[in-house]
Amino acid sequence: MPEITPIKTEAELCEIFIRDMNAQPGWTCYPETGGFDILVVHQDGRQIGVEAKLQLNAKVADQIMPEPWQFRYGLKGPDHRLVIVSKITDASTGIAKLLGFMGVPVLTPQGGYASRDSFDKRMEFCSYKLRDLLHGSGYFNDGELFDWNPEERCQVPMVVPQVAAGVPAPIRLTPWKEKALRALALLRNQGFITSKQIKELGMSPTAWTQSSSTKAWLDKGSAPGQWLATDRTPSFDKQHPEAYEVAAAELAAKIGAQLELAP
Repeated sequence: MPEITPIKTEAELCEIFIRDMNAQPGWTCYPETGGFDILVVHQDGRQIGVEAKLQLNAKVADQIMPEPWQFRYGLKGPDHRLVIVSKITDASTGIAKLLGFMGVPVLTPQGGYASRDSFDKRMEFCSYKLRDLLHGSGYFNDGELFDWNPEERCQVPMVVPQVAAGVPAPIRLTPWKEKALRALALLRNQGFITSKQIKELGMSPTAWTQSSSTKAWLDKGSAPGQWLATDRTPSFDKQHPEAYEVAAAELAAKIGAQLELAP
């Protein structure tokens, strides 16, 4: 029987976690969201911020904890925090124990089988351990998720980003980029866009129309106040095609509603 291949990258670790966590009823994983490697969101709104590392060390402990000043100005973040690592060694046991006492469980995958009818082995996060974690039904200090009670939760993207989690320099679907996708949809629908429309979407028009460090993303149109697409206009839609489809559909629905309300 073939041996299980050890986990070699954080991206592989995240992929395994996302697969097994998405199998839990009501939960959805959003890669590279909210400043975490993975943001897990329940259908009732609860959130878990997840940081992944091959080796558990002080750096990941620092990354998963909120900054002290955040409590002074209003904590924004997930309800719960979680760390996943490929393994816990003798050297990192103390860090795992400390994080556990602070309400941040540390999970590791184990060897299992791909299915009940299969003898193919694979690494997995055990389903019953995930259920205990989510329901708070484990032993004391064994998977207890502390409720950080944030004043504001992380903004959830319009779609699940189709990007890999746990990779260097990830392409993130940020709240700003969602606004930019809506601007692109409007630009393409009208054939132009105005500075006022860009501001109404919650963005500064500077980078679009009058950037000083690099050439602006848009060129002036023949009509006053209109700006046109150029070959410098960022192709955010190619980075996040699913999100762009949502932005375009939102615009189409809005235009349709305006036409229905028009006298």
